[in-house]
Amino acid sequence: MNPTLLDHLLAALLVVGFPIYAARSYRSFVAAVRAGVPGVRLREYRVTLVLQWTLVALTLLWWRHGGRPAAALGLALPLGLQSLVGLGIAVLVIVLLAYQWKAIQRLDTKGFEGLAAQVEPVRELMPHTRAEYRAFQALSITAGVCEEVLYRGYLIWYLAAGLGRWPAVLVAGVVFGIAHFYQGKAGVLKTGVIGVLAGVLYAGTGSLLWSMLAHAAIDLQSGAIGWRVVGKPTT
Repeated sequence: MNPTLLDHLLAALLVVGFPIYAARSYRSFVAAVRAGVPGVRLREYRVTLVLQWTLVALTLLWWRHGGRPAAALGLALPLGLQSLVGLGIAVLVIVLLAYQWKAIQRLDTKGFEGLAAQVEPVRELMPHTRAEYRAFQALSITAGVCEEVLYRGYLIWYLAAGLGRWPAVLVAGVVFGIAHFYQGKAGVLKTGVIGVLAGVLYAGTGSLLWSMLAHAAIDLQSGAIGWRVVGKPTT
């Protein structure tokens, strides 16, 4: 089950093409937001949502066309201890996020200012209205599913053919971080670490389900934090 020419092209898109597109698209998006273009944030969310699902659909069609097993892409749920460990880790992540949210709810003025400073580099990307917040939630779930299929399931499979499984996990995590270069150095570091840990979770359990749940939960939390800092509840 060696990579073909189309696999090389898809990998190049994930490693090189998507980071370049994301950086350029984000600059245009920020310029439009600052220029006061109406509806630009909702439009950006929807374009990203459609793009990610389209890429995943094409990847799955190509995977199925090649007669490759679903388990090799992480789209299986092994029975036994692996799944119990995966479930336990996913639940632990969600519990920790819940405790973090409770702590955020109790922040004093100084603490809230610190939180706002953390959000500032991606302030324009955060939802500002209720409609945007709902769309961001849909985007968070989409990213949790689609980015795991692409950057964990597919890219790790592709890289493992030449590097071996665990080096592929590390490299795929780094690539995932670089794909978020538009968020600044802190964003690259944060998403890179999340990418590596998600890869370890996937490689250790044999299923993408657990990293999907954790990824979606983290993105939903980020959106909730952004909404709390910059949102306008009356709109």
